[in-house]
Parts: sequence; C-alpha cells; structure tokens
Amino acid sequence: MTSRRGILAGAAGLAAATALPARAAPPGPFVRRSGTRFVLGGKPYRFVGANIWYGAWLGANDRPRLARELDALAASGVTNLRILAGAEEGPLKNSVKPGFRGKGSDWNPALLDGLDWALAELGKRGMKAVLYLTNFWEWSGG
Repeated sequence: MTSRRGILAGAAGLAAATALPARAAPPGPFVRRSGTRFVLGGKPYRFVGANIWYGAWLGANDRPRLARELDALAASGVTNLRILAGAEEGPLKNSVKPGFRGKGSDWNPALLDGLDWALAELGKRGMKAVLYLTNFWEWSGG
C-alpha cells in the first residue's frame, strides 16, 4: 500500500538525484550530452541535419549516387544525418525490401555492408549520423 509518507520520500529522493551536477563527458569522437546540450570533444556541438533514411540501401546498391548525395548535403552545410539501421520487411506492398532481417533470423550482409560504407563516407566528409532502428511506420517493418 502506498502512503503519503512513501510518496513524499520518493519525490524527495528523485529531486535529490536530479539535482546532482552533470559530469563532464570525456573528449572523444562521439557526440555526447552534457546537461541539456550536445558536446563533441568537450566543446558545444551544433549541427544542421537531414534525413537520409535510405543510406544503407544506397551504400549496398548505388554507391556513386550516395557519394553525390553526401557531397551535395555537405556542400549545403549539413553535418548530421538520420539513417535507418534496422528495417524489417513488412507486409505492405510498398514496404522496404530487402530488410536488414528477413523472415528468419538471418541478417542481410549486403545492407550491413552498405550501412558500414555509408558511415565511412560520412566520416570522410566530417559528418555525423544518428542511427535509428525503427520508427513504427509500416513501410519500414514497424
């Protein structure tokens, strides 16, 4: 049974835990959070982003096109890209095919290689990526 005293004690504990000072993130190649800000290498990280969810598919099937698109995005000042990294084949006619995983449990090596190639190309251009695994859209297996 929950009592008023238990709720107050829990709220006080939560308040004390969230009031602790944020630790500085160690410098490194990854963007991190410090309080309510993003940091990279101990300095504030600000970015212009775009969605290129299909990066792994282009990396697997059309690398020249992906390189052109990344060049155009970089020339436009885009420094951070959102890339789909975990779609499954869905039942819809227009769902992504192939998926990172088929009907069984086997991973698609071509898409994994395509994703790796896309990330390496981003690195050559000084760009960062946010990899997302699902977005609950039926076309991407969600």
